[in-house]
Amino acid sequence: RVSDADKRASDYDKQRRAHPLFANAALSLVSEIANRRLFSTVRERKQLTYDANFSLTGFERMKGGWFLVTVTASKEKAQAALEACKETLEALRTSNPISPDNLESAKRVVLNRHEGELRTSQYWATMMSGIQEESIPLKGPLSVTDFHAVIESMTTKDLQLTLDCMGLEESELYTAIGKTVQPEGLVVDDIVKASPMAGMGRGGALMG
Repeated sequence: RVSDADKRASDYDKQRRAHPLFANAALSLVSEIANRRLFSTVRERKQLTYDANFSLTGFERMKGGWFLVTVTASKEKAQAALEACKETLEALRTSNPISPDNLESAKRVVLNRHEGELRTSQYWATMMSGIQEESIPLKGPLSVTDFHAVIESMTTKDLQLTLDCMGLEESELYTAIGKTVQPEGLVVDDIVKASPMAGMGRGGALMG
């Protein structure tokens, strides 16, 4: 969809966006930038929440996915926090788009995270899983060997086009406010007793 949205794309851009890792790389950078914007706006500037998180869920064998924004706020500030999140995402797409500084900072974070996770066997297992399956056409050796090159080649225009494909308009969003309630009949002890440890009692194992 990104390639179709840019009618004036150069041959070089078309070639970059045809890479099987392009969508994954673009979404990783968008997620990092969205998280920073939500944190700085909803928490630091408007002080409506202690935490704001943007996460993406995708599939290897299916086209599509979804994003989820979660915040934790008091019931008095919940509606304002919800509106602030929507405003932040809309601004990211329109009035306050991704800047070159935003992009370079996100690239460093994504690449450093990738380098760190390469030291774990779990990350390698995830990357290599299904790499030869025909049912996962976008996952192959290039997903491993070209990771740095694809991330470094990303432009702000790539990410803005990606945002336009994510359904950020008001009419396409699903929102909800939930609250934590104490179940009826639940008894909460004010004092939590610690379990005794070896050597704590008089004449215990650690005493002389």
